Amino acid sequence: MKKFKFILGLFSFLAILGCSMEDGIDDDTSFLETVNSGNIGATFAITNDNTGLVTITPTGEGVTRFIVDFGDGSSVSDEIRPGEAVQHIFAEGNYDVVITGKNLAGETAQGIQPLTVSFRTPENLEVNVQRDPQDNYTVNVSASADYAALFHVYFGESADEEPTSLMPGDIVSHTYGNIGTYNVRVVALSGGEASIETTQQVTITDPLFLPIDFESAKLDYSFYNFGPDQPNGVPVIDNPDPNDVNLSSKVAQYTKPANSETWAGTVIGLDEPIDFSTKRYIQIDVWSPAAGIPVLLKIENAANTDINVETSVNTTVSEEWETLTFDMTAVDPSQVYDNLVLFFNFGTPGTGETYYFDNIRTTKLEKIQLPLTFESENITYTWNGFGGATGAVVANPNKSGLNTSNAVTKLDKSNGAQTWAGISLGLDEPVDFGAGNTVKMKVWSPKEGASILFKLEDTSSPPDNNGNPSVVAEVFVNTTTSGEWEELSFDLSTFGAFDPSIDYDNLVIFYDFGNAGEGSTFYFDDIRVGDTAYISLFSDFATDVTVDTWRTDWSAADYEEVTFEGRSSKHYSNLNFVGIETVANQLDIRNMTHFHIDVYTDNATTFRVKLVDFGPDGGFDGGDDTEHEVVFENLSQNEWVSLDIPLSEFANLTTREHISQLIFSAAPAGSANVYVSNIYFHN
Repeated sequence: MKKFKFILGLFSFLAILGCSMEDGIDDDTSFLETVNSGNIGATFAITNDNTGLVTITPTGEGVTRFIVDFGDGSSVSDEIRPGEAVQHIFAEGNYDVVITGKNLAGETAQGIQPLTVSFRTPENLEVNVQRDPQDNYTVNVSASADYAALFHVYFGESADEEPTSLMPGDIVSHTYGNIGTYNVRVVALSGGEASIETTQQVTITDPLFLPIDFESAKLDYSFYNFGPDQPNGVPVIDNPDPNDVNLSSKVAQYTKPANSETWAGTVIGLDEPIDFSTKRYIQIDVWSPAAGIPVLLKIENAANTDINVETSVNTTVSEEWETLTFDMTAVDPSQVYDNLVLFFNFGTPGTGETYYFDNIRTTKLEKIQLPLTFESENITYTWNGFGGATGAVVANPNKSGLNTSNAVTKLDKSNGAQTWAGISLGLDEPVDFGAGNTVKMKVWSPKEGASILFKLEDTSSPPDNNGNPSVVAEVFVNTTTSGEWEELSFDLSTFGAFDPSIDYDNLVIFYDFGNAGEGSTFYFDDIRVGDTAYISLFSDFATDVTVDTWRTDWSAADYEEVTFEGRSSKHYSNLNFVGIETVANQLDIRNMTHFHIDVYTDNATTFRVKLVDFGPDGGFDGGDDTEHEVVFENLSQNEWVSLDIPLSEFANLTTREHISQLIFSAAPAGSANVYVSNIYFHN
């Protein structure tokens, strides 16, 4: 193993050069490289003839001259240039060869390279060949042997290969040009004539699995077209029309043959099954010649294609890239899905039209990020406890007052837990402080005056002495009540080192900080930045926005405003469908996560909620409108039912800045009787 030590600090450049602009010479010394002490060393080539003759080639960055101290008491070498070598005869023994490197500025640094000179044949050769975890084509080789001064490594890629020298304690790497099985031969050399060697096989593979971006020149992206059959029917080409959605260099091209089957498509087999453990959606960048083209994605078990899941999504633009999101939440986690099938314009014979696609990847529609409501069924909130505390998402034990949501996080601080016990949650996206520097959190505490510490960490920062991230922001706030929900505000700007530009991506909560655990349970919910938590259309706890009409003239329902069971309500009788419009005051719900509505019916078996966005231009039927409807079957009757719908369930509502219509419908159509209340968007 190399040992390094820095022996001399910086000299003043001006003192060394002894010149100035007044002397007619430019003072700029920026061309001088700094000597890197971490790279000063040497390679040895020992003659295998029992003479002890060793050729020493110094190495180092930013060095213009080397001096070699042979470590045997003899005189040091003359100065030699980079790339040059010096020879020296050693007696048998172990030596520390000291290499001194110097640059033009006079900086020097030393590296110590151990050398063993022995005329005995090396023994106990051990070789370690490892695939590089970052590159399927690269291997890293290290070796050790008693009495060895040097190893020669042959990677087996060519018949006339020159060996690569490997020093004891070092690692050498090699990148293969192609997949295949290769013999890696390592020869251990000493100062004697005899050597020993061993060979290990390494197999270079490059499995194809998601994500697929078509950028590799080595991967096999062979799709098989069907209806009609056409092996290798999807060429990889240069991106013909880059835009902000897809700027990548390479894409796949699929042409649906004229007069093809309506079910014509293309399939590729994956070398590894699709991992749906945390991400249940697949996104694909698609370029289509027209809007409104149905694209069907099907994933299959290659051994049994009856095991499959498929979803169709329509394109919304023509002749430009867009990202289509396919809902694969119906997958069976116990099954393997290793075929990926694409059908363009499914149900219609081909006309010879061409489509492009790229960047096939799994994704979460809902990421763990602020605001946090803990309501999503698609997210696993994994709280990590420490110091005797544990955390988990549970049903709200006290749906009252300020917090009537269904799910909250529970923090159990066990009896005798550390004073600093708490729980942490990693975020998929760093906290966005665009809405301010204050974080609000609803809490339920068993005691008044408990100290709540809210902490954010940047996990990419260097660890502190306890192994925790060193870049943090934290604020203490005490509870003011017990046994009921309240909202606490944590002003991060009061923490001196807080910087809103830092990527804080880990959330830590401490309950009753400073006191040992007493077996207490603490609950919290609705963590958000800033004050905007609701956009209320009709509720009794927030200021309502302006609604143009609660019944458009194209609706099929009767409407009245009433008080029903003590609630201010909108009553729709003889309901088939009803339109509610906010066209004059369109709603921007991009920062909201949920839509809420309370519903009461005595006869409806189905209730539907549709949201309509008028698109970037804000105009109806401008070609960019988006909408999605969520359906509730077998709604409970003769009682108020709270529907808190994650906006992610409105999958085709791909724009959310100009919400202009809400449409409620029900079955039996034309005779449904429905009351609605507490209609709002929220975080």
